Amino acid sequence: MFRQLIFSACVVGVLLGLMMTALQSVSVAPIIREAEQYEVTGDSQPIQAHHNIEHGTDVGHTHDDQGAWSPAEGAERLLFTSVANICTGIGYAAILLVVIQHLGERFGRTLTLKGGLIVGGLCFLAVFVAPSVGLPPEIPGTSAAALESRQWWWVVEVVMAGIGLSIMALSKGIVRLSGLPLLLLPYIWVPMHEGPLFINEDPNAVLALSELHTQFIFASTLNNLVFWLVAGLMCARVIKGVKVS
Repeated sequence: MFRQLIFSACVVGVLLGLMMTALQSVSVAPIIREAEQYEVTGDSQPIQAHHNIEHGTDVGHTHDDQGAWSPAEGAERLLFTSVANICTGIGYAAILLVVIQHLGERFGRTLTLKGGLIVGGLCFLAVFVAPSVGLPPEIPGTSAAALESRQWWWVVEVVMAGIGLSIMALSKGIVRLSGLPLLLLPYIWVPMHEGPLFINEDPNAVLALSELHTQFIFASTLNNLVFWLVAGLMCARVIKGVKVS
């Protein structure tokens, strides 16, 4: 059973990763490239930044270390973006398969495709929507709090949201309300940056970046919604072929 789950996770993850790369190429990637034109350092020198794959963006350059290697524009950047998306897809697919298998055993039946959609939708809420309420997806040139603080907050938020949504979805009666505090607790403190939203202070650049930022949030949300719904459907479908014994 374990081998079958791992094999299924790899197959589903590869398909999800390629799908996500295709979606990014026509949606968020053009926005990122355009926003990079407005990036500046403290001395107003153009830079390029590394972007968070979790919010549906592609792998870019980093300005933390000018001598560090980074993928070149074009085919190389697309290749490493695909690899990152596939690895992410495999990891999430493995988690989803285990969850769906557990739910099937708990309720005594295999989850239907509709159930897979529901599980995928809940994952979308926990992994993307809940963290984005506190830390929206960022385009290049956006001012932000320390990376370590944001990473730790994201992990805590996703775990708390996952537990809270699970309690609300699987429990009955008034017990469901006990999941709500878990959803709200991480928002007591969010690692926010104080000051202007964008590093570039040129009014024209700020106006352009503001519009790109809105487009980026919309595109990232749509991409992640498609990713999780398809992931739920695919995992619910392949789990039927996994033998329990």
